[in-house]
Formats: sequence, C-alpha cells, structure tokens
Amino acid sequence: MKPCTTTEQLSDGVRYLRLQLQGAELGTLAAGLRGRRLLACRIPKMQAARSAWQVILDFDPDMSLELTSSSTVAQGWDEFGTINVEVLSRGAIESTCELDNLELPEDLDVVRAEIVRWQGGGLIVDSGIRFHFADGRTLSAVALDVPGALLLTMPGEVAPAFWQFPAGEYFFVAIE
Repeated sequence: MKPCTTTEQLSDGVRYLRLQLQGAELGTLAAGLRGRRLLACRIPKMQAARSAWQVILDFDPDMSLELTSSSTVAQGWDEFGTINVEVLSRGAIESTCELDNLELPEDLDVVRAEIVRWQGGGLIVDSGIRFHFADGRTLSAVALDVPGALLLTMPGEVAPAFWQFPAGEYFFVAIE
C-alpha cells in the first residue's frame, strides 16, 4: 500500500484521510468478518503491541488481515496516521521478518468491526480499526504519533488514554 494516504476534499471543504483497503470492498469486509473466530495476532519479532509496524490477524477458516499505518502530511508540518487493511488468504502472507504470536484468549468470535476516526481542524482521519467479539471484548489497532506505528489494545486490556490524540477525541464508525 501507499506509504501515505490520498487526501480527499469533501464538499464542505473538510479534508478526509480515508482508510486504505486492499483485497475487498468495505461492505464485503464487514460481512466476511462477522461470525469468524480470531485465531492469532502476530507482529514482527523486536516489535511490541504498544508500537507495531505490521500486524497480522488470522481468522478461521482461511482469512487474514494485514494492518499497517500510513503517515500523511495534511496541513503545515503535521502528520496524521491512517490505517491500512489488506485482506489476504492465509497462504499469501509475505512478511520480511519472523513473526511472534501475541497471547489471545479463546473464543473470539467477531460480531462487529469499526473504524476508529478522529476529526478536528478541518480534517477527518481514519486512524484505526476495532473489532468487537461476542463475549464483549475488543481488539483495536490505532495509529500513534510515531509515523507508521500502531498501538494494539488486546482483548481484555483497558483502552489507552492517548493514541495520536487523546482517546476521548475519537469516535467509532461501524463498518457495514
């Protein structure tokens, strides 16, 4: 995917940094995830859930998502992190490094996916993605203020107070 997101100008003058999606349409992605079980969450060795540049989510029976972030200068010198999602078949995963499995609880069946969105200063930024599971837990991957980095909040963890901006400034939009 592109290392930056194309800035779209909306009719009201607001600039929109949209989620980059490859391998599916947004509605197809939501339908394809609903009811699937999350089997694994992997990041490259030497990275941590608090600052990862690549995240691979494996779902049953044979679907994976690669999550990355792009950093785009949208106004002045300020860079904004956006989420990139690529849908892959499990056999198509190409990582340039060895991946570590992060510990996941059992029975994480997806019921809903959302875009984590920030809006301010004439901008709308699709900063991350959040998955809701049948047991009420969530997993999120949201861009940080470090270009290209994502912060993972694993199921059962408390959401952070700060991503690129204070967490209270974000809102969540269902992917349908």
